[in-house]
Amino acid sequence: MKSLVYSLIWTILFVIFGLYINSEISDFTDIYNSRADIIENYIKNDNWDDAKNELDDYHKDFHKDKGSWYKLLNHDYFDNVCLCLDILDGSIISRDKSMALEQVYRIKSTLDNILESEKCDLNHIF
Repeated sequence: MKSLVYSLIWTILFVIFGLYINSEISDFTDIYNSRADIIENYIKNDNWDDAKNELDDYHKDFHKDKGSWYKLLNHDYFDNVCLCLDILDGSIISRDKSMALEQVYRIKSTLDNILESEKCDLNHIF
């Protein structure tokens, strides 16, 4: 009986922790997707200086914020975003619009994959 109570408590705590992670990672990806949209709009409008400034802030903030998630979630997603950010930086410097837009799309797609892989729903249980 005692082990059943402990198992139930740990199960409930594990589910609550999973729901909390799901909520927090959703907020994280929403913030960085919206900031990627801003960079994308700057690139589409050929506003390269503002795109570069926004990307520098994005890059700095992403590296700061990814630290806690890097320990809990799949590292590959974060490594892919960092790689795309580096390529995007070079694309903005060289003013290569098609490559820059491709990298923004890849960043947003990878952030969506982070959210999808950590989602707590029936599709991931069965």
